[in-house]
Amino acid sequence: MLILSRRVGEVAYIYSEDLRPKMTVAELFASGQIAIEVIEVKGTQVRFGIDAPEQLKILRDDVNEK
Repeated sequence: MLILSRRVGEVAYIYSEDLRPKMTVAELFASGQIAIEVIEVKGTQVRFGIDAPEQLKILRDDVNEK
């Protein structure tokens, strides 16, 4: 499980390396389900855990900018 902290307006992306323009939701989730669990809420910050198949990538928006 990956644990992230995000503030209001910040983003986390979940995607597949082989994402195709006409890929269906069923195809995206064919490798397994994605579970998102809220771990902690503190002021304007939320910590959450993401449990997803290894084929899916998870990036924070600030890492994507670098």
